[in-house]
Amino acid sequence: MKCIPHNGLQGIRTMSDRGSDMQRPHRKFLLLAMLELEKTRRTQEKESAGQRAANIDKRLAEIVEEQNCLLASVEVAPRAAISPTSAPSPPAPQGEFMIRY
Repeated sequence: MKCIPHNGLQGIRTMSDRGSDMQRPHRKFLLLAMLELEKTRRTQEKESAGQRAANIDKRLAEIVEEQNCLLASVEVAPRAAISPTSAPSPPAPQGEFMIRY
């Protein structure tokens, strides 16, 4: 007896891919609906990200204002007035740095 080779799913013939897109206009409407949903979701994500960025900017402004108030109460020059050359430099490393386990 002769055995029939089994190709799996690739060997099953169907009618699903035999037709042009003109015969299946519902697919275009489904694609349009899918794109519209994605557009709505991305718009919401964009608005949410913008709101988060605005909240971060607001908090940063509050931090700077609070720092200035604290510096004024201690009677220290603001950070902008302190030059980077007046700050002490870190000490130079001496010898090798070894970590022992």
